[in-house]
Amino acid sequence: MKNFKEYVFPSIALFIICLVVTLALAATYTMTAPVIAEVNQQRADAARTEVLPSGEGSFAEMKLDALVDGVEEIYFAENKSGLVITTNDKGFGGKIRVMTGFDTTGAITAVKLIEHKETPGLGTRVMAEDYLGQYVGKTDLEGVDAISGSTISSMAMYRAVDKAVRQFPEAGGELE
Repeated sequence: MKNFKEYVFPSIALFIICLVVTLALAATYTMTAPVIAEVNQQRADAARTEVLPSGEGSFAEMKLDALVDGVEEIYFAENKSGLVITTNDKGFGGKIRVMTGFDTTGAITAVKLIEHKETPGLGTRVMAEDYLGQYVGKTDLEGVDAISGSTISSMAMYRAVDKAVRQFPEAGGELE
């Protein structure tokens, strides 16, 4: 009888504690999930507004059947002023995610690196304004230079933007 009390009661108490904590965690998640989703949507719309300022912060997702490999999502400005295409490619430290804004003619309005695991100080040089500025106004990527010493990262950025450029003709007709 003594062994029963030594082993069973503590096990039952531990089970009850785990059950209560699990229920509390599930309730917390249920209450906070919509708030987290709303904050993430606001952040994404703010980033879209950075690459397409004429979109004025109001974007809707565009669904297409055929996406270029590496294209994650396409949003159009609800005022029909352009598109924002999010793409990814493999950089030196892992996957990079890039948002590219386009006006209605297909010219790039801005490029933003939104997620990366590149080497600080070296691979992150692709975030510099002088590098990103090379893309602005282009409808093709002719004349965009890689960064010496950061070739893998800058080429990954180039490929990610190129995917968006190749996707634009498929999505651009939807703005009319």
